[in-house]
Amino acid sequence: MSNPEKPADPFDPLALRIDPASGPDLGVKKALVHVPVRKPNRQEYFRTCADGDYRSSMAILELKEERETYVVVPHVAAALPGETRIVEVRLCVTRAGNVYLWPVPLPSTDGRENAWHKTAREAAELAETQWVRIVANMGAACYDILIAPPGLSEPVWPDASFAELLRVAFGGGRLIDSVDHPVLRRLQGR
Repeated sequence: MSNPEKPADPFDPLALRIDPASGPDLGVKKALVHVPVRKPNRQEYFRTCADGDYRSSMAILELKEERETYVVVPHVAAALPGETRIVEVRLCVTRAGNVYLWPVPLPSTDGRENAWHKTAREAAELAETQWVRIVANMGAACYDILIAPPGLSEPVWPDASFAELLRVAFGGGRLIDSVDHPVLRRLQGR
């Protein structure tokens, strides 16, 4: 009688090794169906896109209680003094690959400078080349900017245009293009 060969060890790392490029997600593309408009979370490292085509100065209207942000076309913003603010909307991505738009405050037209806004702009500029976090420093009335250690991988940016990202972020009624927009009518008691 012959001795049958022992089966190979099912836990042998060589028997289990797989080429990551042949994984089950190969060729799968994540659908871009939600792009939040928000400032960076204090616990996440993020990058801002250095490409000037992925940022723009815009008027926004923020409803704090509802936690909703609307983009307002210029001629309507001009008719709403005190309701909107001018920001630079910038494309951001987190270490986890989550994409969002950050309305970075711009300096006021009257020349007054706010340290919160100034440090937010500085963080946005640093984040073009480095992974950073911003943490509120209540005592100093500004953001502390924390820079990640070197050697982290570069961000993976979405292949969508800025217009497509804006359409996803502000679609579904979040574009105020008329003084008769429902949000404005509600704010004005109409």
